[in-house]
Amino acid sequence: MKKKIITIFVSMLLCVTVFSVTGAVNVEKTVYIEPKTASTDIFWEDNFDSYPVGPLHGLGGWEAWDNVPAVTAYVTDNQSRSPSNSVEIAWFSGVSADIVQQFIGVSSGKWNLTTWGYIPSDLVGNSFFILLNKYEHGVPHVIQDWSCQIGVNTTRIWDFDNVDDWLPTITDDWVELRVEIDFEADIQTVYYNDVVLFEKSWTAGVSPGGQKNLACIDLYADNVFSSSIYWDDFVLEGEVGDTPVLLCEGDLHFGNVSAGATVTDSFTVENVGGGLLDWEITDEPSWGTWTFDPESGDDLPPGAPVTVQVTVVAPKEKADYVSTITVTNMENPDNTCTIDVSMTTPTNRPFNFNYPLLSWLFERFPNAFPILRYMLGL
Repeated sequence: MKKKIITIFVSMLLCVTVFSVTGAVNVEKTVYIEPKTASTDIFWEDNFDSYPVGPLHGLGGWEAWDNVPAVTAYVTDNQSRSPSNSVEIAWFSGVSADIVQQFIGVSSGKWNLTTWGYIPSDLVGNSFFILLNKYEHGVPHVIQDWSCQIGVNTTRIWDFDNVDDWLPTITDDWVELRVEIDFEADIQTVYYNDVVLFEKSWTAGVSPGGQKNLACIDLYADNVFSSSIYWDDFVLEGEVGDTPVLLCEGDLHFGNVSAGATVTDSFTVENVGGGLLDWEITDEPSWGTWTFDPESGDDLPPGAPVTVQVTVVAPKEKADYVSTITVTNMENPDNTCTIDVSMTTPTNRPFNFNYPLLSWLFERFPNAFPILRYMLGL
């Protein structure tokens, strides 16, 4: 009986303790919970199924290395893990495919990049899956810019920077490749078919000086001939901050435009932070007549760029015009971006009015001879 009473007493004490911690009873101590500042969410994904079969360059943010279209990879329906397309990496017409997907804002916290590869058993040569911590078109890259370089052939998949880290290749089947990055700990762990391929620093590589940042994916068909391999179902997820951040890309340089003519171009608006972005075009050039589609947007999620189509009717006055368009994060007016704009409406040589007859005709008939007036710059 004593043992039972003690058991009951202890149980009651535990209950009171649990209720106190969870706030079910009034206690003097207040527990403060820090607001959640980041969440693990899908930042970017691509399965190539929305693209037409053919060159990948210029679709869905994919760009050939150094923005040279000749080295594009190709969207194909020869193989796919999710219906009906994948990306094919190989030598095409004597040129090595080298395709890049860039990222902004993947530089802190923990991130997972997952994709699936299909390595045919008749693959010739090697192919590479590469992650860079710094990338810019046309800029020579040093060795520490490559944080992760994975080589693949029919025999093995390996760490290019340490050939002793390798696993046997699984051919003629779709196999998961996953890179887990912890920027705070400066560690990356690579899994192939759920088995650790290697683990090492993200920034050190084979030379110090790398950055805590994922700049891009680079799918490369080697510097000597290699036949086709395939990648599909990319997913990048991680600790996306709750604060939206506005980024715009693209300049509008129209060149020579006839006075009064209508021209079109575009730029992109993107949320490279977290949460949902409300944006709006808040300033436009004072010359010409401008139309934007869309001119604003609400609740833009990260990793989903919006293309803004721009239509402008050129001024009738002949001059060189230079200005900007301003786009504003409506939740943070200090977060703006500008699009550079330029246009020239050609100026013709002034007419020499030493010809009395023409002068009389223009004065007598002010609305006549429009083509001649335009050619003479009047």
